[in-house]
Amino acid sequence: MTNNLMPIIVYFTTTVLVFGMSIVRSRQRVRNVADLELKVGLGRPSRWRINLSGAIPMPAAELDSLTQDLKRAGFYGNNAVIEFLSTRNILVLGTVFAGGILAVLANPATTLPRNILVVTAVVTSFAYLIPRNLLRSQANTRLNRILKGLPDALDIIRMCLTGGLPLRDALLRVAREIDVFHPDVSVELEVVRRHAEADTMAKALKEFSKRMNAPDVNALANLVTQSERTGTHVAAAVTEFSDGIRRQFRQRAEERANKTSVKLLFPVVICLAPPVFILLLGPPVLQLRSFIRDAHKPGGVLELQRPAPVTPNRS
Repeated sequence: MTNNLMPIIVYFTTTVLVFGMSIVRSRQRVRNVADLELKVGLGRPSRWRINLSGAIPMPAAELDSLTQDLKRAGFYGNNAVIEFLSTRNILVLGTVFAGGILAVLANPATTLPRNILVVTAVVTSFAYLIPRNLLRSQANTRLNRILKGLPDALDIIRMCLTGGLPLRDALLRVAREIDVFHPDVSVELEVVRRHAEADTMAKALKEFSKRMNAPDVNALANLVTQSERTGTHVAAAVTEFSDGIRRQFRQRAEERANKTSVKLLFPVVICLAPPVFILLLGPPVLQLRSFIRDAHKPGGVLELQRPAPVTPNRS
């Protein structure tokens, strides 16, 4: 059975990887400001790709979560959802179709068709779940990079604002300056600036907080919007907010450090406690065993005293 399953597993794995990677290459993530210009020029996907994206139905809540994860991961194209779903669906349906053909062509007198169907079900599940999990991991990783680089960007924005630049020009300048060190933050600032040029800064910041859906970003958007609405200086508010973000990062790091000691308790007890007990209790136990064994020998302190034989009285 193992000899029959190995070629099937290798075939399905190679097909999914090669065919899947060739399709995924058509979706390029925005990594810096220069990539935004390339994404703007992308055309509408083909009709068969649009139809293929709806081949496997999904609830509206999952679709909204997918859209947000795509934007968090840097896929800003209008057709990013269609590209992702069509890529995943073609992997799933292609695996099912190939597995069905192989199961039909296999010898029905053997267990090979059943094994093919089992492998097809497993590979299909992986083809359906792995892309979504990879996208979620990529989105969370990029969001963490944005949150870590946001205080540095806010410090530079503050210097630009105190120097007399308006907020939109400050965003343009900072997006170009930090492109090398924090490319993800640079992209987000450029997107916010373009949204502000098309509409208002409040709307752009609202869309920014909606894309990221993080407490720090939401607080920043509300703070800048409130400052512009009331007419207060944005630089002071930004400075205080950046210091607050750094303070929160430090507190979170201290919290994780405090939790580490508790998490290490279980590996220490499970892995280190048995050897310690063996080293501490092993020699006394061995000595006690030797003492009991020697004490029961003839002449030992625990030797059982045999009663003297009773002689009959002949008188």
